[in-house]
Amino acid sequence: MTSLIYKQIKDSIDKAEHILLLTDERIDGDTIGSTLGMYHVLCEMGKRVSVFSPQPIVDTLKFLPGVEDIGRDSAIFQDDSIDLVIIFDCSDGGYIREHIPSMRRPVPLVVLDHHESNPRYGTINLIESDAASTADIAWRFVKAMKFSMNRLAAQCFLTGICTDTHIFLTSNTSVASLDAAHELSMYGARLQDIVRETMMNRSLSTLRLWGLAFERLHWNEEFQIMATAITEADIKLLGVEEMETKSLANFLNAMLEGEDAVLVMRETDDGAVKGSFRSHERDVCELASRFGGGGHTRAAGFKVDSARLVESSEAWNIVKQ
Repeated sequence: MTSLIYKQIKDSIDKAEHILLLTDERIDGDTIGSTLGMYHVLCEMGKRVSVFSPQPIVDTLKFLPGVEDIGRDSAIFQDDSIDLVIIFDCSDGGYIREHIPSMRRPVPLVVLDHHESNPRYGTINLIESDAASTADIAWRFVKAMKFSMNRLAAQCFLTGICTDTHIFLTSNTSVASLDAAHELSMYGARLQDIVRETMMNRSLSTLRLWGLAFERLHWNEEFQIMATAITEADIKLLGVEEMETKSLANFLNAMLEGEDAVLVMRETDDGAVKGSFRSHERDVCELASRFGGGGHTRAAGFKVDSARLVESSEAWNIVKQ
């Protein structure tokens, strides 16, 4: 089945003259790394390529080659020369539902993703829920199709793999992801740069936010899990980017002794509360589904609209407004 999907995607790329690549609206190393990795591969093939992101690129990912070519203007969807759209690491296709129907002609949509909850909303869907990252999937496709590779693409793909496995510490790390890291390093990808920029390059504001989160660690009765909370007031006061809360969930999951899973709850600027689960063994995708969320068995999330976090008796709870 995978080989058939590979062929369908390759045929679509071969026929296309102007390809639009899309990131997810949740900006992290995997969606940016896999998108830009494919961008460099397609450019190497001589294709005309545009890249769109609905959100700004976080500072910790601005070292990636090609990040300056990512556009934010949704007018790109009105370009009638676009004849193929590929989206990376977007589990639900939520934000593009308003854009794809507005395009001036029907265009095939290719979805590359590794989330179990993906409903396969594309024309062609390459979904591998056992993959450690979408960058893993994109790299295997590129390798299988024998597309030309270069150092720039390798650096981006490796960044996606490393950030979604927290440098190979998370339980979703697989032999395939380790093999991919070795192969990409042979093309010139530098692991040292990724570790420095995404894992070690923490601002004073981020460290202060993490300090608040450590102080608020508590037992969440609803989920029977260790949890912490970050308010919108904390984020505004300290000026910290959203990606740092994802890094916090990974860090706590790796470091908390004796705890199988963790939950980081965060208020958003649109009046909602997001939750990020990480675990070693527990199925947190089931927990996320209680609030309409999803993801993977060991890493999942949810969003509750019109809600806020309220502290009571040294615990934090989600309260609908």
